[in-house]
Amino acid sequence: MSKKTEFGNEDGYVSVYNTNLNFKSLTFGDFKFARTNKEYKKLNQVPTSLENILFYGKTTNPSYDYYVLVDPIETNFDLEKYTLKTTKIDGHNFVLLISKDAPFGDEKLISESIFRK
Repeated sequence: MSKKTEFGNEDGYVSVYNTNLNFKSLTFGDFKFARTNKEYKKLNQVPTSLENILFYGKTTNPSYDYYVLVDPIETNFDLEKYTLKTTKIDGHNFVLLISKDAPFGDEKLISESIFRK
């Protein structure tokens, strides 16, 4: 996880950014986020084998979560539980894994805000 990932506000949404990676995205304000393993354990009691997590987001109403990975080495993702989307920004491969429980409109906003680069 990346401690250099920061959060702010933009146009009524939460902005998530990492200037070192030239990464920026928008999401809804009801998310709780993890940038470190300690924060992740507070949000999700289920251990993950994912590596190179830029950040993790989880909300409860409706209940779903998502991961943003940067330059992942392992590509064996749980595609029964998550929808996979990828993009390249400034030479880095970014992967969005968003819960299949996410409402269509939520998935659209989150993925489009990441992939607009």
